[in-house]
Amino acid sequence: MDPLRNIPGVGNAGQPQRAGQSPAAGGPNFAEVLKSKLEGLKWSAHAQQRLQSRGITLSDRDRQLIDGALKKAAEKGSRNSLFLLRDIGLVVSVQNKTVVTAVDKADLKERVFTEIDSTVILD
Repeated sequence: MDPLRNIPGVGNAGQPQRAGQSPAAGGPNFAEVLKSKLEGLKWSAHAQQRLQSRGITLSDRDRQLIDGALKKAAEKGSRNSLFLLRDIGLVVSVQNKTVVTAVDKADLKERVFTEIDSTVILD
């Protein structure tokens, strides 16, 4: 007897799921989740470290703006871009869909950004 079958809400927890099958009615299937992860913006370890050390936090809306900017920059043929979001600067490899580094307001004043071919100013 399978002890998991008797737990309410678990159902057939012990049964393997077939590829392409939704985990729950109306939920995303594996292919959809994988596609969204592969298409989305990635953050380099360096960029993540800079965000944390500089106390930069991004809201869901910020991330949506950045994703939209990535698509626009790619449509225009950008390869490496500086995204300016309020008092935050993000250097983004558009080709690799990766944020390379992040700077805050203090660093924006005294920095020279090289090897970028475009700048996107966000809300």
